[in-house]
Amino acid sequence: MKRFLAAAVVTLSAAAAQAQPLPDGELEHTSLDPMGQGSLLVGNGQTAKAGTYRASAVFLYSQGHLSSGGAMVIRDRLSLLVQAGAAVTDWLELTAELPIVVSQRSSLETLPLNAAGLGTPFVSARLNILDGEAPVSLSAALGVGLPIGSPEALGNGGLAVTPRITVGRVFQRMMVGVELGGLVREQKSLAAFTGHSSDELGSQISLSGMVSSVGEGLRTELSARLFAPLTGGQVGAELLAGMRYPLGGLELYALLGPGLFGHPDTPGLRVYLGAAYGNGGAPRSRCVEGTDYALELCPDLDRDGDGVPNGKDLAPLEPEDLDGFEDQDGRPDPDNDGDGVRDGDDRCPVDRGPRENQGCPDVDSDGDGVVDRLDKAPHEPEDKDGFQDEDGVPEPDNDGDGLLDGKDACPDQAGLVEERGCPAKDDDLDGVPNHLDQCRLEHGEAANQGCPASKPQRVVLGPDALTLLDPVTFTAAGQPDARSIALLDQVAGLLRDKTFLTLVQVGCHTDEGGAKSLAVSQARADAVKAHLVKAGVAEGRLKAVGFGATVPKVPGTTAAARAANRRVELTILQRE
Repeated sequence: MKRFLAAAVVTLSAAAAQAQPLPDGELEHTSLDPMGQGSLLVGNGQTAKAGTYRASAVFLYSQGHLSSGGAMVIRDRLSLLVQAGAAVTDWLELTAELPIVVSQRSSLETLPLNAAGLGTPFVSARLNILDGEAPVSLSAALGVGLPIGSPEALGNGGLAVTPRITVGRVFQRMMVGVELGGLVREQKSLAAFTGHSSDELGSQISLSGMVSSVGEGLRTELSARLFAPLTGGQVGAELLAGMRYPLGGLELYALLGPGLFGHPDTPGLRVYLGAAYGNGGAPRSRCVEGTDYALELCPDLDRDGDGVPNGKDLAPLEPEDLDGFEDQDGRPDPDNDGDGVRDGDDRCPVDRGPRENQGCPDVDSDGDGVVDRLDKAPHEPEDKDGFQDEDGVPEPDNDGDGLLDGKDACPDQAGLVEERGCPAKDDDLDGVPNHLDQCRLEHGEAANQGCPASKPQRVVLGPDALTLLDPVTFTAAGQPDARSIALLDQVAGLLRDKTFLTLVQVGCHTDEGGAKSLAVSQARADAVKAHLVKAGVAEGRLKAVGFGATVPKVPGTTAAARAANRRVELTILQRE
């Protein structure tokens, strides 16, 4: 290497002696990634593990950098790039690059551009920001170009700074990366040699992207980079396709692709051929079995190898016992029936049973949970209500109040059906129990059904019926008239409060017989029911029946008898 550098310097000196020196300016602005974590050109946002190193040498052939009057100012150029890098920690990489211009040729013999020499060396540091279990990897890098290149070879851009931010993700079969970068350097004009005032070398920003295969063996990749000048020049772009092939610790690679849009430092064609040696290996997807991956990021893999993917496995780190019992959930079931007897010792592994019976269930003829050997009524199931359940004898009415325990809210206290089996209550302390009190939250009078005198009650709740103290009268259209609305609203309020009245019959009677009379009475009964439903009474608690004149209250056809027989009766058919 020392002999080669000496020869390069001698060649550079000879060229400088034969031609006038060119102005400073680094023609090259594209560089490979020394650590090669992503594609060869663009990273994937990761940094290598601590102790990883990589050194490479690559020949770069580029063609058609600049043009003047149809001729190529730089027809072709051959460079050697020597790169090295190492991961100091899991989150910090340090790299260096030394470019050497081996030769370059111009189509214009009048220009002293056929020179070799040293390009601009760069040293860089990359810092990892997001990695590990994060959905994406994110890193930031900063490179510094040293102003020691050879001007005669257009290899000295002065002091240069290259900040970069890279984000990427490694999948099972591929990886992607996007990089936002910049190049800060002194502006140089090449217009004197190309004849184009826009041909300038200066600061720029770039946006790059890549997609690459992952895993062992041959890998392919595609990278693209777009450049935009900040201090003059033209927009340029490059597209590079490549492949990499590992041979132990050695990796051989090649890249080629066109430059687009005629940027001064973007060649028409670029070709890389190189080799690298290191201990990092190819990047691997987080979702590769056998690697250290986050379970939640790899739902399709199977960490415990039980055939149930991580995303569906209730115990992804414990293999399923695969015994035909709930094998699809991935969680081992050492005691399938949960009876405390492990399956290997259980004669009935899917049927619960006591240890005394080797895990098989005792016989329970009546199915009440009390085995026959402990059941005093083995053919009558226990009612399991917390009252003497251990003897197996059913007690359907623990407190003997006539209400079966299943419907008794106070099964161990004798009470009233209206209070769902609980003792009578008097919330407003007016001497009228709640089940008879039509204003149970207001202190009232017994003569007014437990309501204050200011709220006269025209409905009386009895054991078998709701007695109406005023008649219900109807309009010519068969609807309750205005005088009856308040009465029916009072009925609705009582029914809403006394929910233990589960079925009430609305019976309408007329004072004349015949089919027409039956139809009229049925329509009126339906109208009363409809009003009560509209007032908030559940329709299922009401039954409308039109009796016509079939059930007279008093005999005779006098005016008084007819008035008595025209009536609405509310009969309690069912209590809770």
